[in-house]
Amino acid sequence: MYALTVLDAAALTAFRSEHPWLEFPETVSEVSVYFDDNGGPTRLTALRAGDNGQAVSADVNSFGVETILSLIRYAPQGVAQNEECPQERNIWALLEALPVADGSRPLQEVEAERSEKLQQAYALLHAIALGKLQTLLDEARSPKETQRLSSAIVALPALLEGVNDTHKPQFLEVDLWRFVAVLRDELAMPADYEISAANEDKLISREIIEQAEATALSGPVIQALFELSPVAFSISSIGQKSSRYVRVNQAYLDLVGKSWDEIRGSEMVASGVVSGSEARTERLMLLDRDGGYTGMRGEVRDAFGAVVSVVISARRISVAGQLYDFEVLQRASQD
Repeated sequence: MYALTVLDAAALTAFRSEHPWLEFPETVSEVSVYFDDNGGPTRLTALRAGDNGQAVSADVNSFGVETILSLIRYAPQGVAQNEECPQERNIWALLEALPVADGSRPLQEVEAERSEKLQQAYALLHAIALGKLQTLLDEARSPKETQRLSSAIVALPALLEGVNDTHKPQFLEVDLWRFVAVLRDELAMPADYEISAANEDKLISREIIEQAEATALSGPVIQALFELSPVAFSISSIGQKSSRYVRVNQAYLDLVGKSWDEIRGSEMVASGVVSGSEARTERLMLLDRDGGYTGMRGEVRDAFGAVVSVVISARRISVAGQLYDFEVLQRASQD
């Protein structure tokens, strides 16, 4: 689904009146400005009156840069709409039906089915991208543009596993990179399910926390690492609102000046230790998207409310069919 703003004939009449120096063609009857998921403009299309009186596509490149930028700035005067692509609905349907590991089947079997469904979704996406690139190729005006688009079509990977960041320009040109990014993220993530993804506001019971704590520390190596390391570690459940302490080591307790009984099972922000800042939101986004991050600045508060600047590295880990966030914290230097 694409978000767009439509400037109809009335809006364009007002636009021409306010921008007489642009000499915007009177034959253009409608302009649509498309936006990406971050609200930035991605492309612009237009309709004009054809020879038979019916609306046909207008060449927006002929408008000129100044006119295009003015139309984008004028977009808030239009009508906000959403445009759906039937093929994209099929992709979302496949994504919504991705299997998860709920313990009823072997994890390997679930992972294989998940990979197959993601490949099916990419096959649909690949066909859409080829069709759009072919349309651009048919409309190419120069040998250079023809060669560029021909190379882009040939270079488009047939399999999702073959997609990397070098293919981003091809998919961006046809407004499909956001889909590709979702499929790549899903392929990289395990099939495990969250402790509380269904309802982040739902309180996790003490029994679940105790079970998660025992599971997360079930390995002797992890147990020794927690007991002996001078570096602060924490394991928490995942989610923006449901990240609760599962386990921390003594170094973490020393850093924040708390006892384990004070924070055990508590939501991390509500505990008063973790700052619910934009920086934390960004770090959680990186865990969701990339599965981890390294050396990011953050803040925690000690038992007296004093802010402690830290450097945090984290990974999203899977333990016995559950996802956890594993964080390593070090005091930030004063430099």
